[in-house]
Amino acid sequence: MRQNRLSFYPYTQWETGIRSPSSACGPAAIAGIVGFWEERLARKSGKPFGRLPADPVQAVNDIYAFSGGTPLGMPAPVLAFALRRLLNKRLRDSGLPGRAATRRLSGFEAYCAEIDAGRLVAVKFDKWFSFRWWGQRPAFDYHWTVGCGYRIEDDGTAFLLVHDAGGRGKDGTFVRSRERQIAYEPHKGVLTMVGVQVKLEGCGENSLHPLSHPESR
Repeated sequence: MRQNRLSFYPYTQWETGIRSPSSACGPAAIAGIVGFWEERLARKSGKPFGRLPADPVQAVNDIYAFSGGTPLGMPAPVLAFALRRLLNKRLRDSGLPGRAATRRLSGFEAYCAEIDAGRLVAVKFDKWFSFRWWGQRPAFDYHWTVGCGYRIEDDGTAFLLVHDAGGRGKDGTFVRSRERQIAYEPHKGVLTMVGVQVKLEGCGENSLHPLSHPESR
């Protein structure tokens, strides 16, 4: 068995006070990924710079407005653009020379390579626009999550480890974001995976000290 997992603060789209919570999964995923990079850039720069609001509700609401969130959800190009804009602003605020880049990932090995390099991945489940309307039902019909790890069993069965942005109960209460283990093969046809990388000028990317916790690798 082989697995790897990254630590980060997961945001919950259903917290009380979040506007349009049913379509806030994209902003919640962006907040988690931006906050992850903020921690790494803060250690690198050694000085304070612009951060997400300490209140998670305000953080998600601000990103929803900033990124152009809509009740219909967030397409992958919109999410990727918002990630680049926010992270490039952090670089400017910190005085660090560099830039943020995003790219679509293809396949489980590409996903694992991002995790092994210490980078979270935005993972969207979408049966509607992938035209997988019939057959086996995916874990989520249309939903952004944060890919924070993977697990590969001895027989080769592959799993994504994702934070699901929480859930809402029928009584109006909510459950905070939880890590979920999702089988890759049954879901690969409905997945869109967006990797994000911050490249600093004049120093290797490894100097950002990835926050990874490899287990049984």
